[in-house]
Amino acid sequence: MEDLRTRLLQYYDLTEEDCARITREPSFSSIPTIENELSAVTAKNRILQAIKDDERILIYGDYDTDGIMATSIMLRCFHILGKTASFFIPSRYIDGYGLTMENAKKIAKSGYSLLILVDNGVGCLQEVSYLLSQGVETIIIDHHELPSVLPPALATIHPDLLPYGQVPVSAGYLCFLFSICLLDKADDYLLTLGAVSTISDCMPMKYHNRELVALALRNIRKNKYPQVMYLAERSVVDESTLSMTVIPTINAVGRMIEDHKISRVVHYFAEFEHKDLSQTADWMKKINEDRKAATKAAMERLRPEPELPAIVVVGRLQEGLNGLLANRLLNEYNKPVACFSQAKSDPDLYVGSLRSKPGFDVMDFEASVSELLVKGGGHAFAGGVSIKKSDYGAFKDAFEKYAFRHPLEEEKKRTVPLLLSEVSMDTYRIIRSFGPFGYDYLEPEFLIENLPVSSLRFSQDGRFLSTPLGKGVRLFSFSYGKPSLINSNDKVSLSGTLKLDEFRGQLQLTFRCEKK
Repeated sequence: MEDLRTRLLQYYDLTEEDCARITREPSFSSIPTIENELSAVTAKNRILQAIKDDERILIYGDYDTDGIMATSIMLRCFHILGKTASFFIPSRYIDGYGLTMENAKKIAKSGYSLLILVDNGVGCLQEVSYLLSQGVETIIIDHHELPSVLPPALATIHPDLLPYGQVPVSAGYLCFLFSICLLDKADDYLLTLGAVSTISDCMPMKYHNRELVALALRNIRKNKYPQVMYLAERSVVDESTLSMTVIPTINAVGRMIEDHKISRVVHYFAEFEHKDLSQTADWMKKINEDRKAATKAAMERLRPEPELPAIVVVGRLQEGLNGLLANRLLNEYNKPVACFSQAKSDPDLYVGSLRSKPGFDVMDFEASVSELLVKGGGHAFAGGVSIKKSDYGAFKDAFEKYAFRHPLEEEKKRTVPLLLSEVSMDTYRIIRSFGPFGYDYLEPEFLIENLPVSSLRFSQDGRFLSTPLGKGVRLFSFSYGKPSLINSNDKVSLSGTLKLDEFRGQLQLTFRCEKK
C-alpha cells in the first residue's frame, strides 16, 4: 500500500504542485482585496463623509450567521473609527428576509441619511428607490443573485461586479474585504468573522475561501477569541467545531426567537467591551438546545410512507425549523423532502423548506409548479416556498410525481484505505495539513478492512462501539452496537473519519465510524 500522503493525493486527484499549494502555511497575500475597486472607494468616501458630518447611519443585516457576521463586521468598523452607528436585524417572523417597504418607511422617518444593507439589498429595487426619494442614500454589500435591474444604490459591492474569480463568497467575506478598504488595514478578528460566515453559508472551500478559513483558524488558536471559545466549549477549534457547534448555535437564535432579541448576538460579536459575554453565550446555547429538542421530537413523530418516492409533511414546528427537519429527513430516508408549517404571518398559508440531492432539482421543480407558489426561491438542492393551505394537496401530488420522474442519483462513496496501525496522531497531522475542509472539499473518509470482531470492545451497556487502541486513541461509533457486530461475520470493515475529541479537558484521537 502507498504511503498515506500518496493515498490522499489520489483521493483528491491532486498533483504534487497542488499539494504544495494546499499544505503550505496560509498567507494573507493570497487573498485578492478590493481597496482599488470603484464601488469600494465610493462607499468608503461616503461613509467617511457621513462620520465627519455626524450623520445618522444604519446597518441593516439578516438573521442567519452570514448576516450576523456581516453586520458585526461593519458595526465594529464604526467602533474603530470612533462613530456610533445603529444596526437592525430583521425578525424571520415579524419582518421576513431583507429590507421591506414597511421598514424602509420607518428608516426614512427616523432621520437616517445613510443605510448600509449587508447580506441583502440587490433585490430591493422598490425599497432603495423609495429611500433615495426621501433623501436616504444606500450602500449595498450583498452576494445574492443579481437581478436584471439593480437598485439605485450609491455603491453596490457584489462578487459578480468585482474581478474576483468564479468561486462564490459570503456577505461576511465581502464585508471583511471592505473593512480593509475602510480601515486601511486588515483586522484579524474581522477576518475571523468573515471566515465564520464563509463556512456558515456553505461557500466552496477552495482558493481564497479556503485561505481565509485557514488564516482564521490560526487566529483562533493564537488569540482564543472569547466570542468563539464560549460557544465552542473546547480548547482546540477547527472548521468542524465552527460548522457543527458554533454556527448552529448562532443560527438557532434567528430560527427560534420570534422578536428582535437576536440583536444581542450582534452585540456579542461586535462590541469591544462586553461585560456579559458568558451570559449571552449561555443564552444562545440554551436556545440551541431547545432547537435540537424540538427538531428531535418532530423527527420522532413522523413516520414517512416507505412506498412513496418523496416526503411531504406538515409539522407543528416553528417555520424557522423546517429546513433543519427537512435536512434530517433527507439524510435519514434519502428522499426529496418538503416540510411545511403554518405561517405565523398568515393562518391561510403554509411556509415550507425543500431539500434534495443530485437528480432532483429544486429550482426546476419550483418552476414546474409556479402557479401554486405564493413565494419561492433557493438553489438546486434547497429551497423555500409559501403556498396556500388549499393548494397543499396539489403541491404534495406534484412533488411526489416529480420525485418519481427524477429519482436521486446513487451516491458513489469514496474512501481512503487505512491500516489499523495508522490510526495515530501522526496520521491526524498529515490529514490536517490538507485542511481546512468544507463544502466541495470534504474531509477524507477512511476504510479499515477486515477487523476481527473479537478484538472490538463496547460501552458497558453494549450500545456503542468503543475500542481503545492505546496512546489515547480509540475506535468509536454510535451506529455499531454489540448485538449488531457480535451477530455478524468474524471480521468487519469500518469506514469513518479521524477526530480530535475533548472530554474534561483531555484530548483524545478517535476513529469515528458510521455504518456504510
